[in-house]
Parts: sequence; C-alpha cells; structure tokens
Amino acid sequence: MPFDLNLIVVLALVAAATVLGLLWQASQGKAKRIASGEQIDLAELGATKNGKPVTAFGKNTTLLQFSSETCATCKQTAKLFHELEATSDGLLHIEVDLTHRLDLADKFKILQTPTTLVLDSKGVVKSRIGGAPRAATIEAEIGTFVI
Repeated sequence: MPFDLNLIVVLALVAAATVLGLLWQASQGKAKRIASGEQIDLAELGATKNGKPVTAFGKNTTLLQFSSETCATCKQTAKLFHELEATSDGLLHIEVDLTHRLDLADKFKILQTPTTLVLDSKGVVKSRIGGAPRAATIEAEIGTFVI
C-alpha cells in the first residue's frame, strides 16, 4: 500500500475508536429501564449488611450494587449510596462483591463493576446502571420508585 493510503487507514481507525469510546463513555452512569424485570432472591445473593444477612428489601427502593475487589470506583459508589441511604427514607443499599461469586455475574450479565440494579419494594428489577452512577441519575431513580 502506498504511504498515503496507510495514513488514511490509520486515521480512520483512530477516528472510529474515538467515536466508539465517546459513545461508551456517554452511556456510563445512566439508568436503563428494564420493562419486565426479574424478582431478586435475597437468599440466593447471600448479601450481608453490618454482619447480618439481608432478608428484606427497602421500603421504597433498593440499590443492589455489584462490586469487585479490584474496582476503583466501587468504593466511591458505595460511599455515595451509603450517604443516600442515611438521608432517604425507605432506601436500602446492598453491596455484593462478585470476586468470588462468578455465578451471580453470569446470572445478572454483569460485565463491569460497579453495576447497580434498582429494585422496587418487592425486589423487582426496574432499571440498571452500568458504571459509576451520575448524581442526577440516582436522584431520578429514587424518586421514580417511591410507592
């Protein structure tokens, strides 16, 4: 190939990668509605909170956060959710570490951490947030599921 054609191919690949990267970044932290969400089984999750098993969902909303040991933004997300839980009546935050629970990662199709499932008061998945959530997204989700 002539030098000019090689340069054009390289520039086209760089442009395509940039566009795909920007599209991926724009989708991070936004909630995606789940029309026919499944019912979460707390016993199957085996989640604990303050050393005790979680046996009930939040009165209004539950934020089910999937994390991993190597996730840098998971701790920040958990801190944000913990603060929201302390100031929002009826909100429960549950964090599940997928490091040793690959069965759950497979079942819920978790491809990145953090991933948060927003559940209603009965534990039905209403939306999914991939990546670190944006503050406006969380506020909208909490307001959406108050029953």
